Amino acid sequence: MAISPGSDAAFSSHKSTLSESPRTKKFPLTEEEVFYMNCRAAYLTVFKSSLENIISKDQLYLALQNAGRNPSQKTINKYWTPQTTKLDFDDFCVILRKEKPTSKAELLKSFKQLDVNDDGSILHTDLYKLLTKRGEKMTQEEVNAVINLADVNADGKFDYIKFCKLYMTTNEQCLKTTLEKLEVDSKLKRQQFGSHIEGFPERDPSLVPKPSPRIIRKTDQETVSNKGDTRSSLLAATRKFKTSVSITITMGANSHRNSKLTEPNSIKVFGWTGELGPGIYWLVPSTTGCRLKKERKPATEEAQLVYRDETGELFLTKEFRSALSDIFEVIDLDGNGLLSLEEYNFFELRTSGEKCDKDAWAVCRENFDTKKNELTKRGFMDLNLMEANDREGDPRDLWVTLLSMGYNKSLELTEACPFIIDIYADKCKPRIKAVHMEPCSGQLEKAICKSALNKGDTKVMDGYENIIVHTHKHDTWITSVIENKSDNKVIIHINNELSKNCINNRGLNIFAVEVAPKSTMVCQHVMPLNERQEWIYYCVYSLIS
Repeated sequence: MAISPGSDAAFSSHKSTLSESPRTKKFPLTEEEVFYMNCRAAYLTVFKSSLENIISKDQLYLALQNAGRNPSQKTINKYWTPQTTKLDFDDFCVILRKEKPTSKAELLKSFKQLDVNDDGSILHTDLYKLLTKRGEKMTQEEVNAVINLADVNADGKFDYIKFCKLYMTTNEQCLKTTLEKLEVDSKLKRQQFGSHIEGFPERDPSLVPKPSPRIIRKTDQETVSNKGDTRSSLLAATRKFKTSVSITITMGANSHRNSKLTEPNSIKVFGWTGELGPGIYWLVPSTTGCRLKKERKPATEEAQLVYRDETGELFLTKEFRSALSDIFEVIDLDGNGLLSLEEYNFFELRTSGEKCDKDAWAVCRENFDTKKNELTKRGFMDLNLMEANDREGDPRDLWVTLLSMGYNKSLELTEACPFIIDIYADKCKPRIKAVHMEPCSGQLEKAICKSALNKGDTKVMDGYENIIVHTHKHDTWITSVIENKSDNKVIIHINNELSKNCINNRGLNIFAVEVAPKSTMVCQHVMPLNERQEWIYYCVYSLIS
């Protein structure tokens, strides 16, 4: 297999932002809907569906943590009594209404009571006594995991100011990661099922989840709060981070002397050279995504796609025809100026999630301009005009096509990166054929993970032999892969703040990733910000759930 680093880039880049379909709800979310969305996001970090029930204290504890709460054992026992057998999603929402998120100020106040020198740190000996001798006691292993956190410990002291910042950032990133995952899942379903839209249910915003009789007790009438218990807040916060491992790599300025990835005069052209034996090879076009940036400025005006002349006849605007012409060039994979059924279906899968069968293609050939049983550019234009006429000039379906292909509302290509592949050989004439263009196929992810596992450096998280970080150093970039051999999904916090002259494909120095049980995933790709200068990769990985 001949591949280049990174993420699947067929038609659109990994870093493309999520575009809202014109058919989805455009009104801003109410406070109640935002609360419901955050509840669901936290719930789905623990369960596959909001229809599943919480069946143990550990599940309740983890779900509350992922919702940004700091539940003590006392709090857990308040909601999970000896009579409790399960709690559903509505119960979870009720608990979150009562249990407010711990603020940074409250955490700092809890730690400050142990800061005898008032210098923002606590001696490890004092911290050890508090966590193992008083209140809810932690095991020696748990305390060591806290003391070994590289980000917040130095010279025998625990820097609680850094810890509070790290803790609050992690809470925000975990929630953001889950919300983005929900958004991506919704978008993929729209692509796979055509007009089917998954969004927020149409419901009365005034309606709130009804509490279950299983958890209505006399104590529920009181304000359930942990804020007055310093030890409980401290314990819950420190247990958030289980263990960590740090990785440091220093790279010199890039000379390209030994790199197999060649970069000709134009920075937009890349290639691979080497010897291949007889056979069939898969080319997976990709990019690390490190140098791709999200479009920050939304389109100010919506371009006009169609218009009517004096007689009322409908036409495509010049700007829309130009965009369609560019799309035609992208999906004309063999470059013959015509679209075969196979090429057209790559386009259909991308824009609607459905394929055109042979009968429908025959009807298409009868009604639109074709040559050699393939659709011409004129026929492609007329096909889009017919769609506009079918909707009596309503451009919403046309916008679905454009947004799926990476265009914004100003008809600018901001969310996709078209490319051309050319192959040259000395002693034969190779043939190239597009065989797969669906996003998230997983082929590239598997190839990168396999390469990192076979060739990368390996580090096991302290005390957790089933969580392994593989770091593969290439000539011009670094890839890290996380392997989870356990039976439970885990959330890993990643901190790159101490790296120098580095840029990664996540676009953030601090973020969190969720790794499914018995799986591996690409955590990040890192490249130098300035290739002519030395760059230092220093990353701390922490298990937080």
